Amino acid sequence: MPDGYLSPPDDWVRVMVSVPAPVSEVWEAISDPRRVAQWFGTLDAPMAAGTANRVDFGDGDFFDLDVDHVEPAARLLFRWRFLGVGPECRVGWTLTGGAGATMLTVDDSCPGRPDSEVAQLKAGWLDFVTRLARYLETGRPSRYDWRQEIDGTVVLPHGSWHPLREETVVDWLPIATDGASPGWFFVVDEEGPRRFALHGWRLDRDRCLDFAVEIPGARTVTVCQVRTEPAGRGLTLSVSHQGWHRLGLSDLRERTLRHRFAATWRAALGLAEECAGARQELP
Repeated sequence: MPDGYLSPPDDWVRVMVSVPAPVSEVWEAISDPRRVAQWFGTLDAPMAAGTANRVDFGDGDFFDLDVDHVEPAARLLFRWRFLGVGPECRVGWTLTGGAGATMLTVDDSCPGRPDSEVAQLKAGWLDFVTRLARYLETGRPSRYDWRQEIDGTVVLPHGSWHPLREETVVDWLPIATDGASPGWFFVVDEEGPRRFALHGWRLDRDRCLDFAVEIPGARTVTVCQVRTEPAGRGLTLSVSHQGWHRLGLSDLRERTLRHRFAATWRAALGLAEECAGARQELP
């Protein structure tokens, strides 16, 4: 934590865990790609100060990160962005202890982070550090399989353009009408374009959007929620797309679909950032 803080700011998340392993071993587990892959995700390269990196979870989720500081067996500092879009958060890993046990502290700071995300993020970090401790205790992989939810957030500048209006939602969402209302959701990636039937479109202007996406051959639909919230000098745009484990398809098929939709949502959020920025620049 930066000097001068007597207690963490409201948007700060801190978790601590005592690991029954020496500091040197815990350090390898958080910095060596071969070890990180056993409990967290796949790192593109070893952590080195002044370099860019990526940690990939294998289901379409990833963080792009920039490493700021590496102090072997003591501290690791980096900045990262989920899916390569949205707000940049600062993360610090601090190790203290000796040959028998290590206290690992994780600090995650993102100015302007909504209160609604703090508790959720803390639960996520507790899960990750618990998986790390389990891996070091047992020597067996403890990485999660894949997530049920696709989610993501970007912060848009205040301006005349708002993502949740009838006239603007088509600027960034990959949708098309069936003649009367939005009826199709498009996925376009390296496998080519594909459309999915869209149901239950409900748009509450400037506030929220709900709809379902039909997956051919599945026993149920997936559910999408899009929300906006004021965020300091801007507007937070958040998406949540759930239902991937309930489709009744093979694990490989569900994982593949989730991966493709995650890439599409990432592109959509990036496009929303571009639209808001371009409109703000207009005279």
